[in-house]
Amino acid sequence: MKFVVDGVPTAWSSHKGYGKRSYSLHTPKKQAFQRKIRQQYDGPLFDSPISLSFTFEMPIPESFSKKKRLKIEAIPFHTSRPDLTNLQKFAEDCLSGIVISDDKIVVKTSSQKYYSKSPQTIIEIEVL
Repeated sequence: MKFVVDGVPTAWSSHKGYGKRSYSLHTPKKQAFQRKIRQQYDGPLFDSPISLSFTFEMPIPESFSKKKRLKIEAIPFHTSRPDLTNLQKFAEDCLSGIVISDDKIVVKTSSQKYYSKSPQTIIEIEVL
């Protein structure tokens, strides 16, 4: 099963504050991500072991020079922030309750991040 979520990939971050003042800055982004997943999937929750594969296509910054853009075309790996693990953590968290019962059923993962002209997140799920 494959999901494609258009837009700049978002990294997980902890919430700010405690108690009544606690608020996650990424709540609107998480809700938008989950809405896009729900549009693509309306089936039962997976509750058996699964393998996840993530591909995060990051935008090329406007500030990059022509020389740096040419270098990116040759080697498109994204080596700056956000961390790959934080991107993966956010995507897994968004899948919980919509596609998978809980992220504890994920037993195998692979992920990569690249520069791309069209930023998006690609998630592939395989039942083991």
